[in-house]
Amino acid sequence: MPKIKILPHEELCPDGAEIEATVGKSVCENLLNSSIDIEHACELSCACTTCHVIFREGFDSLNESTDDEEDLLDKAWGLEPKSRLSCQTIVDEHDLTIEIPKYTINMVSENHPKKENKNSDMEKTLTKKDFSLSDSALSHISSLLKQNNSSGVRVSVKTSGCSGYAYDLSYIEIAEKDDYVLNIEDVNLYISKESFIFLKGTKIDYVKKGLNSELIFINPNISAKCGCGESFSVDQNLFQQA
Repeated sequence: MPKIKILPHEELCPDGAEIEATVGKSVCENLLNSSIDIEHACELSCACTTCHVIFREGFDSLNESTDDEEDLLDKAWGLEPKSRLSCQTIVDEHDLTIEIPKYTINMVSENHPKKENKNSDMEKTLTKKDFSLSDSALSHISSLLKQNNSSGVRVSVKTSGCSGYAYDLSYIEIAEKDDYVLNIEDVNLYISKESFIFLKGTKIDYVKKGLNSELIFINPNISAKCGCGESFSVDQNLFQQA
């Protein structure tokens, strides 16, 4: 029976693990069946990058990747030459050694619900050096919160567009377990752990252009923007340094 060796991962298996694998099943399925709770937001349908792994041994024995998998891998965190989506790699008789990247980004909502956290002591507090709002952005977001009877806004990054990522703002009431929190006057900002690596050092401004107005993200982590201005990409070294 082939074995899969999992290198230490801070959350999923701090000491590393070695499991006996079932031939014909995907690496992701084998991990989940052995209580290695790797993310799989799209339920193994090759529609996200959350099950991305790096093969340290056994890469050449894997089945060939499809065009759909290759397209998705271009957007994965910490991409390396021997990266694959574990839901698309099928185990044969060869042993494998894998590394699960420290970070992932969901392209669809994760089906595994996160517990709401009402204990503020668990929240990770940010400073204006980590994330900030201009006076005009603060005033605009404060007005939006009042109009929507909300006490806070979540700033996040989602996979979107031709360059890879896009910003998303949504109204929330309660912080989640891994949220970073920033309080500016009457505005509560929440940033998930997964999104913060993209957003550290960002400032949001609110500008008017003729008859139009919009929120502008001044983000030092961006390496390129698409021509339409709707999405952006970041330097992959950003994830390797985290």
